[in-house]
Amino acid sequence: MRARIVLLAAVLAAVASSAPARAEVQKFVTICGRNEQGVRLCPSFALMLTPPEGWVEDAAASKQNGVQMLVPKGRNFNSADAAIYVKVSYRSDKNRPVADFARVSQERWRKAVPDTTIAALPEQPRDSGKPAFLLFRYENPSRPQQAHEIAAFGLDSDKDGNDYVLTVVITGSAKKFLERADEPYKAFLRAH
Repeated sequence: MRARIVLLAAVLAAVASSAPARAEVQKFVTICGRNEQGVRLCPSFALMLTPPEGWVEDAAASKQNGVQMLVPKGRNFNSADAAIYVKVSYRSDKNRPVADFARVSQERWRKAVPDTTIAALPEQPRDSGKPAFLLFRYENPSRPQQAHEIAAFGLDSDKDGNDYVLTVVITGSAKKFLERADEPYKAFLRAH
């Protein structure tokens, strides 16, 4: 009997660990204005994330910028050479490919930063078996604080079956800062 219980526990553990991992997404609703009907409510989302080793979330910068900001330990958003930020967007059309989200994001960025150059990079696989992140390198000469960036676009879903687009960007004023932070950034992408 004991052997059967041990075998059953092992089988259940194997099945549970082989199931696709899902993001733990927090959902928020805030009052963001008023209209003729009264109060206007706006949804927002945050990823329950684990910062890469040696990094922490800067809660003040996250709140101020409306995205989750990660910085090296001992730094804050203003003093960090490189920062990682995470934006979670609701994906209402489950058939819309992540490449389309990336394209629209890049069109908006090109309008805001006309001198930007954007180049596709190899996809970043994820340890969970979820679809790989699409990666792009951005060079932004007119934006000295974010002159060099790598943006990753990926899909995820939560336990309720809602779909999301994760945009994970590493940004810095110099290429050397991004190169130094490349392994923590890639580790974060692999884990999420």
